[in-house]
Amino acid sequence: MTSAGAGMVVWLLVALVAGVGACSGGRHPPAELIDGSRATPPSVPLDAPTPQILTKVSVVQPPRERAGTAAGRCLAAARDHAPSGRLVVRIGVSGMSVTFPTASGRALVACDGGRAEWCGRAYGRLEHGRLHDPRLDLACVSAAGAPLAFAWFAPERDTAYIAVRQPGYVEAYRVVGAAPVRVSTTSGISTTNSSATFDVSEHGPHGALLRRSTFVARVAG
Repeated sequence: MTSAGAGMVVWLLVALVAGVGACSGGRHPPAELIDGSRATPPSVPLDAPTPQILTKVSVVQPPRERAGTAAGRCLAAARDHAPSGRLVVRIGVSGMSVTFPTASGRALVACDGGRAEWCGRAYGRLEHGRLHDPRLDLACVSAAGAPLAFAWFAPERDTAYIAVRQPGYVEAYRVVGAAPVRVSTTSGISTTNSSATFDVSEHGPHGALLRRSTFVARVAG
């Protein structure tokens, strides 16, 4: 083999090694949630791809919300819908949300936030206690200016965690009560079709995979 040919082989090997490195995870997962707090994995490792980032969730009773809190600001923005029961506040990597049932008990309301709070809102009717429309919201953008989609996902009764696949990581949501979980994504969004695709898996209290599904949500019209 000539020196030129040997040099070409070496160059191809270097290129292949570099390509493998780029495909095997050169992207670092986010270090923070949207509120500036440190991103951490779930205390229970989920049977899902890694890295995994746990979203934060808190529950607020309506009489106790304060004007300066996320729940209080959501109620002010959605003041045409009186709440009944507790408000569920969720903080993720790119988005945050507040979900609460209306006083009639026949609907759910959500405030959605990304780069701006609040930039979107959803109203979903309940039929026999079940939500049949995920109520996709595409009104928000992430801090990086990318499209941000929100939708409700109704887990099964045995589900303790929901995992949503994001570009380069998995975002985990802890299930609280029986209410649908407001999830968000920055991938699989089609502004042309006003739709978003969510790759979701459900997990038990110890992280075991229970089921996996992909659902497409579309803006109601």
